[in-house]
Amino acid sequence: MANPEIPRARPILAEIPVRTGYSSQRVATPVGVNNRRNGLNPRLDYNPIANIPDSYLSPRMSPEEAVIQQRGRRRVPIMWSPEKGFHVSPHKTPTKSISAMTLRSSPRKRSLMKELSEVPTGLEAAQTASPSKRSTPAKNSSPGAAKKMRIEEGSINRKRKDIPLETLLKGLSQEQLIAMVTGMVRENPRLEQTVRSDLPIADIAPLEEQLSFQKKNISKSLPATRLISKTDSPAYARAATHLFTFKKMIVDHSQMLHNSTHWDALLDYVMMAWGYVRSTPVWDNPAHNAVRKHCFKILSYHASFALKYGHTELGHERLSKFQQKIKAMTVDCEDIQDCVVQLCYLLEGY
Repeated sequence: MANPEIPRARPILAEIPVRTGYSSQRVATPVGVNNRRNGLNPRLDYNPIANIPDSYLSPRMSPEEAVIQQRGRRRVPIMWSPEKGFHVSPHKTPTKSISAMTLRSSPRKRSLMKELSEVPTGLEAAQTASPSKRSTPAKNSSPGAAKKMRIEEGSINRKRKDIPLETLLKGLSQEQLIAMVTGMVRENPRLEQTVRSDLPIADIAPLEEQLSFQKKNISKSLPATRLISKTDSPAYARAATHLFTFKKMIVDHSQMLHNSTHWDALLDYVMMAWGYVRSTPVWDNPAHNAVRKHCFKILSYHASFALKYGHTELGHERLSKFQQKIKAMTVDCEDIQDCVVQLCYLLEGY
C-alpha cells in the first residue's frame, strides 16, 4: 500500500514507464517522440481532452465558405448595366394587349365571356332603349323609309282574294290568331257577342294523336323477344325516357285546358287519357310505377276541377258517361273517389 505522505512523482493518467529487467528506474519518453506520435495519430493519445476532435471543441470554417465570405456580396459591374438616362436602346419589346392573349379555358367559358362582352353598358342600353333613338331615321335614308318598312311587314296575301281565308289562317300561330281576334272585337261588342256564341268545344283529337304516338314509342322500346321479361328493371331502363315524356305530355295538355277554362273538354280529356295511362306497363319494381301513379293523380285532380266549375253546364250525357267509368277508375287510383260526391250532386239537378 502506498504511503500517502510521500508525494507522487507521476501525474494522474500519465504514461506508465516501461520496466526492463530488474531496473526500477522510469524510462522517460522523449518529447520529440510524443510529438511525432501525436502528429501521426492524434486520437491515440491517452489524454481524454486530446481524444476529442478539434472540430467539436472549436468548429473551423471550410475553405469554400472562407472564400465565399472573403468575396462578399455579388455586384454586377456598371459597364454591363448602364443607366437608362445615359443610354436608351432603340429596340423595344412589343407589349401584348389583353385582347390578343389566348384564353386557355373551356369553349363554354369563352362563349360566356364573349356574350358578356357584347352586353351594352348602362348608357348604351339607355340609348338603344329610348324611343327617340329608335324612331329617328338615318341621315342617308329618306323620311318615308320607316313607313315603307312597316307596310311591307304585313302579309303579301292581303290583296289576293283568290286564296280562301281559312287557307291563310292555317299558316298563323295560335298567338297570332288570338291577337287578331281580340283586336277585332275590342271595339265592337256585337262582334264579340257573335264570336262567343259561335265558340266550339275545344278539339282534343290532336292531343289524343300525340298520346297515341307516345304510347307506341313506349311499346317499341320494350324487348321484342318472348324470352326476355318486358316488366323488369332492364326493360324499364329502356322505356324510362318515353315514360317521362308521356307524363309531361299529360301534364301540359290538362294544364292548357284548365287555364283556358274549357271544363267540358277537360273532362273529356280525362276520360280519354285515363285509358292510355292504364295501358302503360306495370313494372315488377313498385318504385318504377311512380310515373303511372302520378299521371292518375294529375287526371283525378283536373277531373274534380272540371266538375266543380263546370256544374250542370257539362251536360247530362257527359256526366252519365263519366259516372259509368268512375267505378273502374277507382281501381287504378283512389283519388278519383273525391269526384263521386260532386258527380252525384250534379246528376240530382237534372
